[in-house]
Amino acid sequence: MKNGIYDILKSHWHASEFRPGQKEAITAVLDNKDCLVVLPTGGGKSLCYQLPALTKPGLCVVISPLIALMSDQVESLKKKEVRAMNLSGPMREDDLVTALDNCKFGGFKFLYLSPERAQHPLVQDRLSEMQLCLLAIDEAHCISEWGHDFRPAYREIIGLKNKLSNTPTIALTATATKRVKEDICKALELAQPVQITNSFDRPNIEIKVLKTTNKLEAISEALAPKGTPAIVYAGTRKSVELLSTHLNNMGHQTNFFHGGALAKEKCVANWMQEKTPVMVATSAFGMGIDKSNVQRVVHATLPFSMEQYYQEIGRCGRDRSAAKATLLIEDGDDYKLWNSTTASIPSVEAIKKTYKHLCHYFDIAYGEKPDDILVFNHALFCERYELKPRTTYHVLKVLERGQLLTLTQYDRPKTTLKLLHKHIKKEHVFVDYLLRNIGGITDRFQDINLYKIALKSGVGLRNAIECIKQLEKQGDAEVKQLHADSGITFHVPREDKISLMPVLHQLNTLTEEKKRLAGAIWKYASADTCYRKKLLNYFGETYKKSCGSCSNCVVEKSPIAKIINYLKETLSREDALSLEQLSQDAPFDRTQLAVALDEMCAEEMVIQDTPNQYKLI
Repeated sequence: MKNGIYDILKSHWHASEFRPGQKEAITAVLDNKDCLVVLPTGGGKSLCYQLPALTKPGLCVVISPLIALMSDQVESLKKKEVRAMNLSGPMREDDLVTALDNCKFGGFKFLYLSPERAQHPLVQDRLSEMQLCLLAIDEAHCISEWGHDFRPAYREIIGLKNKLSNTPTIALTATATKRVKEDICKALELAQPVQITNSFDRPNIEIKVLKTTNKLEAISEALAPKGTPAIVYAGTRKSVELLSTHLNNMGHQTNFFHGGALAKEKCVANWMQEKTPVMVATSAFGMGIDKSNVQRVVHATLPFSMEQYYQEIGRCGRDRSAAKATLLIEDGDDYKLWNSTTASIPSVEAIKKTYKHLCHYFDIAYGEKPDDILVFNHALFCERYELKPRTTYHVLKVLERGQLLTLTQYDRPKTTLKLLHKHIKKEHVFVDYLLRNIGGITDRFQDINLYKIALKSGVGLRNAIECIKQLEKQGDAEVKQLHADSGITFHVPREDKISLMPVLHQLNTLTEEKKRLAGAIWKYASADTCYRKKLLNYFGETYKKSCGSCSNCVVEKSPIAKIINYLKETLSREDALSLEQLSQDAPFDRTQLAVALDEMCAEEMVIQDTPNQYKLI
């Protein structure tokens, strides 16, 4: 079967060669070995489990935290005429049973699950009865408390894995330090895993960190020439919208994306088609978006971690053509980063208040725990209880980290409803529009784009939502989900003080971890040596030589060249000299000479003849 992997590669992926690390991973899976794969962003991780699964009998179960990515991969597999199913969203238990039966008897090859869905006893029991060929865990860094996007639900994957005995496991990620890799292997109980870690280096990406006094002008310059496919990252929703407006006024064609933006689907489509080649976005944008020809990534504000930074710059140059990643900093950015970091850690009072409101919002009584995923609209919740949206989001993430609940964010708001009477009163314009334009809405549940329908009917989103609520109250409609942008799964019964106790105990640990991550990215941004070397060293990769192309290397190139020429000339007259001897009467200070000597050693121009003396090669 191993001999046929190139045939499958050609027929399904229209490629003739594997990317670095892919063949090794595929071979390990075909040998039924557990495997940990760390490939850089855009390195083709999905192929490492999709291709071998096609060669083996049985179902491949894929666990991923990204609903949009799972949906995209299912659609991509369907285009390859491969049967795949995604069970990540809210579902009634009878619908879940039907879907799993279809998966078992319908010739499906891939089943995509969220980590929360993978915990469901029904799912685990049904999967244990099926013939499985592989368990694939994507974004595996989420399982580690030291990963930048820790998801407590990932810790429970081991429960499913143990039920699927003798099924090989492949864990995949793009960002993992040595500490995180060890944590992944331990948490998943991988049996002597084959570890494949490809270089984190993306040599086609030119790395720049530029200090500026005018970020707007600097962003505009970094996006040149106009019309180049690009992503500009900013820290807040407000700054994203303002920046998009300013760049449009400067002649760039941009749109913006953030968690609360309306018509996100249309914005992404326009960007993909390069009608608006520049996307200005928060960190919410990019995961699951596959656009290979992005040539520019610009950070208008500092990311919260090196992992986030690496993932985001990795979204350019995926077609291996020349690309540029620019991080802009200005005076005071260190304080802004610190303030943002501390602001992302909510107060004890905010945690207690939000949790109480959340229980009231879902009508959860003391001692109760809902079994299903509850649909949730973040903006409406905050409006009802007069809460700050950003603070509320951080509270939800803290509650998730403390394993009280899981927050699942949808790629687009969902509304699912059925009108119960064909002769329903049509006095409301919105109701009349639904009956005229949504076929079968009185016969079965229909998924609708509420924003689009509210716009076309002219009633506005808020009025449309209120109308649906009234229809449901009157018994004229049944609503599964109402403009839900998230799903919330509760893991423990409501006992306010007792439930919150472990969460509050974790606050100090969380604070220290966020400070560590913020300190690492600032140390990188303020470095005066090769940025590529600093970046790769952070992920445990040895990179001895300076890259010669990053902004620090370019700035230093000319002065260092002069120092190196001076050292070459001086050492050519002597057998060997120490740094102290070279510093005597030199037109450069000792630090400059030391940096140049390190560079010369890396480039194999000189050797240390003795611990303290340098000699020309």
